[in-house]
Amino acid sequence: MVLKELLNTCTVSKDEAYAYWIQEALVEADVLEETVKFAFEGTDKERTRACWILHHVGDRKPELLLGFAGRMMDQLDHAKTDAEVRFILRYFSKYELPQGEEAQGRLLDYSWKCMIDMQAAVAARVYGMTIAYRMVRAYPELAPELAQTLETIIEYGSAGMKNRGDKILKWLRKDGLL
Repeated sequence: MVLKELLNTCTVSKDEAYAYWIQEALVEADVLEETVKFAFEGTDKERTRACWILHHVGDRKPELLLGFAGRMMDQLDHAKTDAEVRFILRYFSKYELPQGEEAQGRLLDYSWKCMIDMQAAVAARVYGMTIAYRMVRAYPELAPELAQTLETIIEYGSAGMKNRGDKILKWLRKDGLL
């Protein structure tokens, strides 16, 4: 079955249905490229399902997605689904941050906006907080502003938001940034 057909028809367990394509994307550059194309240019269904595949590729070999960091950053401005934003922010919250001050500044700005957007999906907001924390470790002068933002989020956010916000505040104190 070709990837496009699978992304548009599969309704069974994702683990079983996509295992082959995850494995192929791990070893075949053209399959990885095709998956990224569907994740960022396909229909909403294709984007959502291809991002799920990329999520698992990233967990197994995050270095494979480093070459797509620029595309992922650009995609934040053009995302049509929560899946794209969730995949991209999750990747940068867990693995390599983009290189260069400009790219890092763009990611921090996007993460900060996402973090305080009450309409954004909780996962994206939580990943945004983690990215902001990782950036503050490189730019400690931003720590007080992050702490103030987190205190507001903790006051009005969901349980998941409060939990992550509390953890990050503890990490900031432990790191001597507050």
